[in-house]
Amino acid sequence: MYKMRSLSRTARQQHIYLKNIRVQSCVHQVRQPQNDFRNVRLQSTVAAEEGYIKKFMKAVGWMDQSRTRLKLTGYFLYECVPDKVAYKDWFENLELPDTFASWFIITELHVWILMVRYMAEDITVSKAEKNKYIKGDGHFVRNCIIEALWADVGNKIKLLEGANPAIARKQVSELSEQFQAALVAYDEGLSDDRVLAAAIWRRFYSLSDDAKAENVEKIVNFIRHQVSVLDKIPGQDLKWKPDIAWLSIVNH
Repeated sequence: MYKMRSLSRTARQQHIYLKNIRVQSCVHQVRQPQNDFRNVRLQSTVAAEEGYIKKFMKAVGWMDQSRTRLKLTGYFLYECVPDKVAYKDWFENLELPDTFASWFIITELHVWILMVRYMAEDITVSKAEKNKYIKGDGHFVRNCIIEALWADVGNKIKLLEGANPAIARKQVSELSEQFQAALVAYDEGLSDDRVLAAAIWRRFYSLSDDAKAENVEKIVNFIRHQVSVLDKIPGQDLKWKPDIAWLSIVNH
């Protein structure tokens, strides 16, 4: 009798043990997909966050290497002006005083020539054969050239003897207004030598009656020849490996 009770009790314990195993197995099978779903959801959230980060970095320019290279191109192009232009020849052959103002006017003209060439990179021809300007890499490089110009001008004005910050700021502001007016005048003369000559007479010689016509003519011819030289440089070379050779004002 005692043995029967022990066997019965043992059987019941084994039945409960097996039942618990089946229950745990079922619970594990039900919960497993839920854990997988959470893992998938976590992975997708991380992926989305990475996408937002990349978009943000691209928006602020941290991942746009092409723009960084183009900015370097703009600064390099500006450096080609003060480094390669023979300012002494301009002073002597065009009867210009060797002053900061003359340096700026000569630099300004060369910068404008660069701007003309790079802005041309953004001009497209539509089906109606009409030129259409769309801001692109050329416009970006143009802005970088101007940015480099004003950085250099600001440093040079600070180095002038006796210059103080207030006067320096005023001079930069005045030069900026003159620069904008000169660009407009030069642009208008792109297709007309007489208009271009008038702009040069105004900018270089302040409409002085003592200015020699042959000096104005030299500058007009220089501009035409230099623009023609830059037009022959392929667009890709302009963007990534520009090699600007400035013509001489004496014999171009």
